[in-house]
Amino acid sequence: MLRLLPLLVILLAACGESGTGTGGDPTQAPDAITAPDSGATFELAPGSETSLRLSSEYDWSEPVVEGAAVVLTPVDYFQDRGFSEWLVRATGAGTATISSVGEPACEGEHGCPDEPFRFQVRITVGE
Repeated sequence: MLRLLPLLVILLAACGESGTGTGGDPTQAPDAITAPDSGATFELAPGSETSLRLSSEYDWSEPVVEGAAVVLTPVDYFQDRGFSEWLVRATGAGTATISSVGEPACEGEHGCPDEPFRFQVRITVGE
């Protein structure tokens, strides 16, 4: 039973952090948007910030922003934290789409995914 407790804590934490929207319904952006959030729509208040964190399990293309509602700024770390990070800052009312493509970092290894991961989220910034 004690061995299952850490797994249960991790699963509960993951459920509580997701904050993803589905079907285009915007939800408040979480502290960090991650690859499992792909396809979701998030809402940010003008001037607010969140993070985009993409796992090192993939080699990600530089994220592209379509729309003027947000600006991405890369976050550099001295030590590998297991993800690449960008600060997402809401700069004005409107919508923006952030997209990136991740190639599996394990290419050629047994059990490695065959296809790239296509990440995309939509950010809505209110007035």
